[in-house]
Amino acid sequence: MKLELAEVLAELGIAEAHDLLAHRWDESEASYPDETPYFLQPVRISEMRQYLDLSDGIEPHFLEAARIARGNTALSHLAWHFNRLLFVYDEYEGPKIGQWPKLEQPLGELSDVFYMLIAISVVPITQATHRRLGVPEEITRHSTGNFDGLMFAYRNRHPGKMWGVNLSVLYWLRHYVSGALYTLGRMEYMVRPFQRPVQVYRNRDTDEVLALALDGLRYRPDGFLASEEAVAAGEPGFTSRLVETPDTVTGCPISPAGFALPLEVTLPLKTWRKVLSQGDPLLDVHIPAGGNMTPENCRDTMERALEFFPRYFPERPFVGFGCGSWILNPQLADIYSPTSNMILWQRELYLHPIPTSDRSGLYFIFGSGDVDLTTAPRDTSLRRAVLDHLAAGGRLISEGMFFLTEDFKHYGTQYYLSQWPLKILDSATELDITEA
Repeated sequence: MKLELAEVLAELGIAEAHDLLAHRWDESEASYPDETPYFLQPVRISEMRQYLDLSDGIEPHFLEAARIARGNTALSHLAWHFNRLLFVYDEYEGPKIGQWPKLEQPLGELSDVFYMLIAISVVPITQATHRRLGVPEEITRHSTGNFDGLMFAYRNRHPGKMWGVNLSVLYWLRHYVSGALYTLGRMEYMVRPFQRPVQVYRNRDTDEVLALALDGLRYRPDGFLASEEAVAAGEPGFTSRLVETPDTVTGCPISPAGFALPLEVTLPLKTWRKVLSQGDPLLDVHIPAGGNMTPENCRDTMERALEFFPRYFPERPFVGFGCGSWILNPQLADIYSPTSNMILWQRELYLHPIPTSDRSGLYFIFGSGDVDLTTAPRDTSLRRAVLDHLAAGGRLISEGMFFLTEDFKHYGTQYYLSQWPLKILDSATELDITEA
């Protein structure tokens, strides 16, 4: 029986969501299974829950949400459409998933649990993809949604609630079903082209590594990238140049501690070779929510990635690791702790500025980017430190990093930091700090 979307939404009390959910509705209806969708079947729910190693405490809530959906034709058909929008119609824009409506009329407090049922339907789809690609089952089990991180983020955003998922992050599950993203120890990886605002060179004789800023970027006096608002306000800073000739490259050096220097240096290409530039493939690192980023775990996860991808995906070459995250903010050493796991990992990497807001990371720390500094919870040392820093007028920024594969033999020695300052900088010329 084919249902009309307008009638379904009206029955569920969400008629205003028609335009949001109209994408390929007729195709979803044509593919609706003869039996109940698998993720609404009690036996399959239990299997998927156990496969994801979710607490058995959630199962009664799953089963009740599924029971309501099975008894409501409109809701079961909409559930199937949600599954298709998320995992089949990959052209459906990710931000729209974050706008899916609350289903309070049919589900009440189980609305968030219902969407988690949609999320765990990722399991058989990912399993099928991984079998086709020859990925070991052990890797599949750990690379099927990272639900520990999803639950951590949900509880951060909804204090007092145990079960559910933030709709704004559901789009991320698509990377698992596509066979692009893999959880290898503490972190997740996929091969992506490098798109950060630096170009990287290595000295042929000394192996020293130097990142140069791309052309035309505006930096604050402290070496971090200026925001659009700061540029518009004419705040002081300096602008990078990157000039390449057949024999040299001239640019603004970036310290591996994560800031640009108000200098300009010229590298002779007979001595310096380019090792990383826009479009080069890197292992893009995603850091799931949660702690336990010990030095041992950080080394272990990177070692696993270096072994996994060449073995199972030799057609996906890469030249190193890359990441952009609030966790890479070098100011966390002063804001929080110079001996925290985050800072210890930073010191093994080559950090560099990236475009950022002034409140980056609040979503991951508090579960929401809209935080009232006077009422936000201060129940952890990190939260207290961040709130005090922001209340004092400080910024909370994101940074980027790279770590070249050929340097992993030096991991654990703070290799990039240990080279600084490079001798080539003795020949650099100073840039003026000017008004924008």
